[in-house]
Amino acid sequence: MDAKNEDRILLSTRLVAVGVVPILVLAWIILYFFPQLSGERFAWAIHPPMTAVYMGAGYLGGAWLFANAAFGRAWHRVAPGYPPVAVFTIAMLLASILHWERFDPGHFPFQLWLGLYALTPLLIPLLWWRNQKTAGRSAASRGPAVPKGVRWGLGLMGGLLLLLAAAGFARPEWLAGIWVWPLTPLTARIVSGWIALLGAGGLSISGQRSWSAWKTGLESIALWHALVLAGAFVHRQDFTAGLANWYLATVLLLLIGLGGLYTYMGSRRAERLAAGHEPRVAG
Repeated sequence: MDAKNEDRILLSTRLVAVGVVPILVLAWIILYFFPQLSGERFAWAIHPPMTAVYMGAGYLGGAWLFANAAFGRAWHRVAPGYPPVAVFTIAMLLASILHWERFDPGHFPFQLWLGLYALTPLLIPLLWWRNQKTAGRSAASRGPAVPKGVRWGLGLMGGLLLLLAAAGFARPEWLAGIWVWPLTPLTARIVSGWIALLGAGGLSISGQRSWSAWKTGLESIALWHALVLAGAFVHRQDFTAGLANWYLATVLLLLIGLGGLYTYMGSRRAERLAAGHEPRVAG
């Protein structure tokens, strides 16, 4: 492969990302800050507000991934995020079809939702497949390697989350029974789709050896869950047993773990830079 073309982000990938980012940011603003207006400004009226906050936080995390695809320099940094997004879009489309009676086909925000999730299950895999042709071993192997135990651990967690997502999607009443705020059959399947995104993301990221291929995905996950944690304090009344629950404890542990890994890998890269083992532009 021509070194000049190795690991580059194709123009088509950038253009789609540029178009997607404003949509995701708008969804974040509506759902996170104005959840009570979801019936007017989003695809359907979402209750309780914490479900909308959870979704909105996830959309901003997605916007971070696509912003890096739009303006970043290296494909391998964002490539692991595309398969999980494809899984997520399929889940959103299936949930919409299964609960069609909950939507108003004449409502423009729902038309936008439906159009987006009818197109992206095909578009996202196509973009990934085309851009993978630029992937090169040398670009993705620069920088410190993530320890094998961490890679295996994230992969295991991703697999378990995918099983949870599959169970919640197949049996939404079961997920609603264990969840920490009320879920309807529709929102249980929507939440399952977000869990599937997280699980598929864990599997996809864990397959990468280089830390530079992990960073963007982990930043996206951390942003999403930090916003969820903040939103939980604002909407504490939505939690059936208060804020001391298994889900928020898991989110807190996740954020602590991500912070610890980020710090550790940053120190390893600093050591490599000091020793001259990698160029300072590698990231």
